[in-house]
Amino acid sequence: MSELDDRLLDLVEGITDEDQQRLPLLTLREAQAAVELLQLLADTSDEGACAARHLAGRLARRLPAET
Repeated sequence: MSELDDRLLDLVEGITDEDQQRLPLLTLREAQAAVELLQLLADTSDEGACAARHLAGRLARRLPAET
């Protein structure tokens, strides 16, 4: 892994629900689009793919189930 990969992964892994106030920054559709874009990045071998995979998973778990 590169230095950038390590830094990005540290940022994502350092996120905890207890230590940060949640802010309503995105609409549901924007959050869904962000998850899809992160998943596309995660499917590459480019720098940041591992961090994108982790962040996409974290965000996807917080989205409401589709009906």
